[in-house]
Amino acid sequence: MGIFVALLVLSVLIFFHELGHFTAARFFGVQVDVFSIGFGKKLYSRMIGKTEWSISAIPLGGYVKMKGQDDSDPTKISYDEDSYNVKKPWQRIIILLAGPFANFLLAFILYFAIANLGVPKLLPYVGSVGKDSPALATGIKEGDKIVQINGLNVTYWENIGKSINASKGDITLIVERNRALITLQLQPKVIDDQNVFGEKITRRIIGITPSGKQTTVYFGLWDGLDYAW
Repeated sequence: MGIFVALLVLSVLIFFHELGHFTAARFFGVQVDVFSIGFGKKLYSRMIGKTEWSISAIPLGGYVKMKGQDDSDPTKISYDEDSYNVKKPWQRIIILLAGPFANFLLAFILYFAIANLGVPKLLPYVGSVGKDSPALATGIKEGDKIVQINGLNVTYWENIGKSINASKGDITLIVERNRALITLQLQPKVIDDQNVFGEKITRRIIGITPSGKQTTVYFGLWDGLDYAW
């Protein structure tokens, strides 16, 4: 099921990427012979106007074949008025860049839509405290709400890690427990880790995990645009 969903998402991204090329090509008067999602053997195809729309067997890419653009067979290269080859260099550049731009535009629209539909955010409540952790040694307990770190207000759980990693040396926490505010000071533990690119990095942690309490954040028009950007 996971593979199917991944292929479906990939196919949507491919479709919008190729649609960008297609739209720019047609805008500049270039005839598009084939619009394909996937490579290899065609599983389904249909002529709409002068373009063959197809779905092929290998869903790991796609292509838009424009009139006059055939590197494999020089005899098919065309210099007709509606051919890719006769267009000005800046027009061809726009056609080539329209694919990546379409993916960027899709991502922007999706983020903007998500921002206006509501974004779930974890609240800064402690769910568990790690054994032999700085948090345990300092007296942080399950159910505590992290209110401030080094004088900076904490609104969501994501603020905690960012504030701790941005600090140097000891940190000062204010936690709320039983409607009372408690000030604690501790030294984070430095650990080796990897980022999303597999590069080695160091992180500062205090040994706590979230309780799972969350809220939904809604953005206005301008805030939604800023979130999407």
